[in-house]
Amino acid sequence: MEWTGPFLQARIADWTVLSSPASAQAFASRLETAPRELFSGGTAVGHALLYGAKALEENAFAGTRRVIDISGDGPNNRGIPVSLARDHVVAAGITVNGLPILNNWPGLDIYFLDNVIGGPGAFSIPARGFRDFNSAILTKLIREIAGSGWGPAQAADHR
Repeated sequence: MEWTGPFLQARIADWTVLSSPASAQAFASRLETAPRELFSGGTAVGHALLYGAKALEENAFAGTRRVIDISGDGPNNRGIPVSLARDHVVAAGITVNGLPILNNWPGLDIYFLDNVIGGPGAFSIPARGFRDFNSAILTKLIREIAGSGWGPAQAADHR
């Protein structure tokens, strides 16, 4: 999903089971070719977490782990405080992992550790700018799929 302001979220792709390299490639292609829909409205990280939790609750799949992956290039500046939303989501048994994009906000990686991530095995992997996003997301996905959490509130520097 894309997100910006408190009530600005857009689903990019439907829930999909990735059971083969072909299904994973088709899903990746869908994400890569989807046009961006949201361009302004602030940075409502808390509302994005609540939207993600609702999507997990309402989908037709029963996973063994429930994880919200959130990436962003700035701190929460609209809507519900992100730490309140994070605490609500974690209390529902959902882990929140982060990928802060360190571009314009010095210390955003620390902000994600202190305010955004939470739950069993939660971690954050910073991207050192937009050019580093692809390698950071790959590192993050591999770590999540492998289930190799480092414990609560951990950061990884994948450089």
